[in-house]
Amino acid sequence: MLRFSIAISLTFFFCPLFAQEEMSITHSCNFAAGDTLTDLYTYEASGEALEIVAKILQANVLPQNFVIKSADCNNALATTAGRQRYILYSTSFLENFKKDARTKWASYCVLAHEIGHHLSNHDLEETDPKIRRKYELEADRFAGGIMYRLGATLDEAQAGINTFSLENASTTHPPKRARLEAVAVGWKQAEELADQASSPMGQVSSDSDEKKLFDKAVAENDDEKAMELLDQVIEMKEDYADAYLERGKRRLHHYSPEDIRPQYNLQEILEDFNTYILMRPRNSTAFSSRAQVYLGLGRDSAALADCNHAIRLDNKNAEAYFVRSIVKRNDNDYDAAIKDLTKSTQLQPDFSEAWYWLGNTHYWIGENEQAIAALDQALKADPAFREAIDLRAGAKQQLKQYDEALLDYNRLEALDPDKFEQQFDRGLCLQATGKHREAIADYDKLLVKYPESGEAYLRRGVSKQVLGKKEAAWKDYVRAFENVTFASDYKLLDYACQIGCLLLEAGQQAGLDWLRSVLAEYPENEKALECRSEGRQTAQDAISRPYFRLMRDYAKALYEAKEHPGNPDNHFSLSYYALFVGEYEKAIAAAQRTLTLEPSDVAVESNLAFAYLLNGQFGQAEEIFKKWKGKKFAPEDQNDATTIFLKDLADLEAAGIQHPDFAKVRALLK
Repeated sequence: MLRFSIAISLTFFFCPLFAQEEMSITHSCNFAAGDTLTDLYTYEASGEALEIVAKILQANVLPQNFVIKSADCNNALATTAGRQRYILYSTSFLENFKKDARTKWASYCVLAHEIGHHLSNHDLEETDPKIRRKYELEADRFAGGIMYRLGATLDEAQAGINTFSLENASTTHPPKRARLEAVAVGWKQAEELADQASSPMGQVSSDSDEKKLFDKAVAENDDEKAMELLDQVIEMKEDYADAYLERGKRRLHHYSPEDIRPQYNLQEILEDFNTYILMRPRNSTAFSSRAQVYLGLGRDSAALADCNHAIRLDNKNAEAYFVRSIVKRNDNDYDAAIKDLTKSTQLQPDFSEAWYWLGNTHYWIGENEQAIAALDQALKADPAFREAIDLRAGAKQQLKQYDEALLDYNRLEALDPDKFEQQFDRGLCLQATGKHREAIADYDKLLVKYPESGEAYLRRGVSKQVLGKKEAAWKDYVRAFENVTFASDYKLLDYACQIGCLLLEAGQQAGLDWLRSVLAEYPENEKALECRSEGRQTAQDAISRPYFRLMRDYAKALYEAKEHPGNPDNHFSLSYYALFVGEYEKAIAAAQRTLTLEPSDVAVESNLAFAYLLNGQFGQAEEIFKKWKGKKFAPEDQNDATTIFLKDLADLEAAGIQHPDFAKVRALLK
């Protein structure tokens, strides 16, 4: 059984449209009416139409003897030009047809009907009405048989005919009732042929060399070795049906959607199952296995058809219900997915994958208790099922069962420490249970692997502050804000609120300062108001330090400097705002970069002077203060540099920044 990844992505290639070509139609067999006598413009067929045709031909033994093209015709028709046979169809007709019939089988029915004309070698120039109507019924019967082989029910096979309101016969087409019966006859004949399939094709004698080699392959536990043996078996006997089925299953088991492998590997698996099904069309397991391949290829509709057909063949096929549930999940039909997964686990109680996805689906829709119950069963069947352990830990975490979640995370790490990637989630549980040193250790490991994880810096900062490491905590908060993508107000607000709320949850009244700093800028922020009211039921105090504004201004300045490195104004701003969050070296570098880009922008030397001072380089700061004392940075300035120095110093102190050399600066500037 292949362990599925729900998020299967498809790459669509967009190609330029091919130039249209004009074709004169003098005779044709139209799906719903008589001859179309006109000049049509034709285009290359769509990928969907080509796929439908390929599947129809796959269910039939005759080779393709026609070319398919899109055209501006009424619906779909079969025609010839010289010796070349064509099928022309209207793209908009097929799209509307699928919608009207409420089933994808309608489009299959239309194209199978037209293909039936060509594969039956109908003379499309025939004018005798009786013969023309006979042709239409033969094409309908052909379409009915194809629909059965593709997995359609009788109602689905007749969808194309039922879509039209034509009840009476015409000069070229029989009445609707006759056409429906023709489809039914073809469908039933195909079903009976499948039931009676007892051909020796694909069989081998029990004492043959290929059977002995096949048995050896089946007994082999190593998939790669087994596939090598099966390759040899198929070389010895090309029509050995069971060898194709076994090789397909081995390839499917060996394949992983997470592997970086070319798409043709899945195509090879598909071909194995196709070959087997042509020889053994009544094997339910083959259809459910092929459905997994279709699912891996992103062809959900084909997977669904195979699952439905597998269930019709054997309504106790647990795998078919399982795969169908994945299709339902992809379609956001969670109730149907849960129903199928429940059926699958009832049929096969030790089906760990089905139990896992049942738990996963409950978890996805917020039913954590039901998720845990299903995941318990998955782990009962497979105690080392890593994904089930991880998801159960997450469900317990959602229910605030932190100690239980920690047991699962620790169990997961013990299974394979090198594969353990849940440091962040475990860190959250550790913080929630007051184990801040252990939480910091997890965040340390996470940041080694992901040094730009703002959430990890934020959480680590909170634990450090709880442990009394205020300066280290502040540095982590700065790193968190530095890594906010796009420096969006929403995320910056979220970070400030998170810090405030988490600190309050840990009993740290410093969290109120963060929340007050948010409310000073956004008085109606719901999260800040909620956390503040839970932390302390008092009136809002004055802000001791404008944490949010300082972090926001710095993060935005840093972002702009990175995004537009050639603009000196951005570096000027960064050199100023970096002072207020303690990033003095960044402030120095940004000021120097400003002067490099715009040497005349000497006002930045005020930022540079204070950056030197706060970074412990008073000598360099003193030189700048003396150089500009009593002078103007620019002739047009209203204030001299001394006034600007003193204003910047006052701004720093107002933001809560203190330094013993500030007194020296004031004395120097008198």
